[in-house]
Amino acid sequence: MSGLREGGERPADHGGSAGSWWALRLGVRVVEAVMAMRARSRLCVMCGTGLLGGTAYLVDGFRRRGRRAPTRFLICKSCYERGCPDPETGLTRAVSTRQTQSVEWRGLVGRGTALPPQACVAGCGLVVVRGAEKAMRGVTCSRACRTSLTRKRNGGIGSGLSCGTCGTPVTAGRADSEYCNAACRQKAYRSRRARRLRSDGSEPSRLDVTASTTRTPSRNAHQDPADPP
Repeated sequence: MSGLREGGERPADHGGSAGSWWALRLGVRVVEAVMAMRARSRLCVMCGTGLLGGTAYLVDGFRRRGRRAPTRFLICKSCYERGCPDPETGLTRAVSTRQTQSVEWRGLVGRGTALPPQACVAGCGLVVVRGAEKAMRGVTCSRACRTSLTRKRNGGIGSGLSCGTCGTPVTAGRADSEYCNAACRQKAYRSRRARRLRSDGSEPSRLDVTASTTRTPSRNAHQDPADPP
């Protein structure tokens, strides 16, 4: 998207219409990015096979590039059967059957036995296999679906608590929302990061200091800096 109209003309600024046009274009790009992420999440991370219409297996694993933080993946039935323990002997298969250049999975999510295939309760259309959990209310395929389900259960009315940054009541989003919007959530994060850096003896960045402090008048704000005291 070049931000130009047909013929190479930008929208004229008539009382803020240009700002509205740019906001609309930005919204379109955000929606396209979200749809692309959803499409990728419906593919097997091992072989790239589409999971809609089949059975997806929710497994624990990690990405092999960068920070090796634990995460969860969806893989297809054939990739799971190739890497799961041998059903006859119970022996674990080689690690190479559970990894690619970018990801590696270890086993089904959950501490109990594998559940039969069940549709994701968030209504995304996937049929999922995962391990049982005592406190589990229903099978979901991803963090996004869990968040969507929480919002549906709460009606999207938020937690009702005061925002941890500005104090405004949280009246939208999840039932456990602590902040009223993304800006307050980001400001709280930067404030926590600045405090952590100070406690470690590090010098916080200018961005952290700006976000974690408010402008207050100086003691000598009534004096003109250009005039001698």
